[in-house]
Parts: sequence; C-alpha cells; structure tokens
Amino acid sequence: MTKRRGAWLLVGLAAVLAVVVLGAMAVGQTAETPTAARTVAPDVVGTTAAPPVATTTEPPPPEVSPEPNVNANLAPPRAELSTTGTTPPVEADAVYVGKPVRVRIPEIGVDADVIDLGLRDDGTLEVPSNFAEAGWYTGRSVSGEPGPSVVVGHVDSKSGPAVFYHLEDLEEGHTIEIHRSDGSVAFFRVSSSVLVDKDEFPTEQVYGSTQEPTLRLITCGGDFNSSVSSYDGNLIVFAEHLGNSNSDPAPTAS
Repeated sequence: MTKRRGAWLLVGLAAVLAVVVLGAMAVGQTAETPTAARTVAPDVVGTTAAPPVATTTEPPPPEVSPEPNVNANLAPPRAELSTTGTTPPVEADAVYVGKPVRVRIPEIGVDADVIDLGLRDDGTLEVPSNFAEAGWYTGRSVSGEPGPSVVVGHVDSKSGPAVFYHLEDLEEGHTIEIHRSDGSVAFFRVSSSVLVDKDEFPTEQVYGSTQEPTLRLITCGGDFNSSVSSYDGNLIVFAEHLGNSNSDPAPTAS
C-alpha cells in the first residue's frame, strides 16, 4: 500500500510538473507573438511609408512641363511674324506705293533703269551687275516716302564711264527724278554732296531714319587703287524731297 501510494504521489507530481511546463510554454508563446507583431509592423509601415520616394517620383511632372513652356516661349516670334504678315485690315487699308524703277537726272544726262538691291552674306550692300543700271536698296524707304531712300550705281568700268560717272558734277539745286512702278514720280533737289574714305563711311548719316522723304545717291570716288581694282572712297549726294506727281515735269523749285 505504501509503495502504491508513493507511486501515485510520484505520478501526481509528474502530472503537475507537466501542466506547469506546458502552461509556461503556452504563456511564452503567447507573450512572444504580440512582441514580434509589434516589432515587424512598424518596420513594414515605415518601409512602405518611405515611398515618399514614390512621392518623389511624382514631382517630375512639374519638371516635364517646363520643356513645353520653353518651346512656347520660342514659338511666339514665329507666330508674331506670321500675324504681322497676315494683317488684312492694315494691308487692305494701305495705299499701294510703287517701287523705284528708273532714275533721271537731266543736268548730268542720267536716264537709267533701277533694280532692287539687298545685302550680301557679309552684310555689305549689293551692287548692280550691269554698269548702265542703278540699284535701289530695298532695306530702306521707297523714294518719295518718309525715311531715307538709297540709290547706288557704278562710276565707271574697264570699258568706260558707268551710270553715275558724272555724279560729282551735280550741284546744289539740281533736280533728281525717281520714277516708280505705279507710274508716279518722286522729285528731289540736291542739297549737298560729300566725298568720304570707305573706311570712314557715314553709315548713320546715310541710312539713319528721317522724318521726311530723303534721297541718297552713292557711287565710288577718290583715288583708284589698282592693287585691289577699287576706289578708296565714296561720293554721296544728299537730296531733299520736293513732292510726288503722276506727271513727268518736275515741280518748280522754290
């Protein structure tokens, strides 16, 4: 009996110990789980929240928009040019003015065709290829309209005198006629003339803006430099406007 009771006591103690151990393990597992969940959760949230990198990838749209803005800024000049060229109200109301087509200077025997002239690639004024013709610079006013009108011509060639050979003989008060393509004639009176070195050409005085219609006739002058087959200077004749008319006779100078 005593042995059995002792055996039962041992069995009971073992059972109690087993229950305690199992309970401890269960408690340990239960305690660890929330800790792990708490620890992992913040890390994951923190990592996914970091996509302020994703937010950082969104700003580029504002950075992409500047490019179109730059292109838009470059476009206005072209738009303005096309608008300027297509302003029917102004063009419709504007009075057509014929361009210079002929120059007559009775006092020195000039009666020559006038062609259009522009600028060369180096920025210098073109000259007529025909020595018997004069040329009107299209970058300035039409003769007889407000502003400076510039007409140029050769003084001579290897074969002899050219269209403005006698330009140096013009005197103050002499009359110049510029016939225009619309049949009208612009009349001018010589006011002065000057011979200048080409290196000291009075650009502003010749091409500068004027309130009234003015005329400048230009040819070569001064000494001839055979080493470069060119004259050292330019002869410039300045003329003031007398008026425009559809008839050939020049108005009487007052």
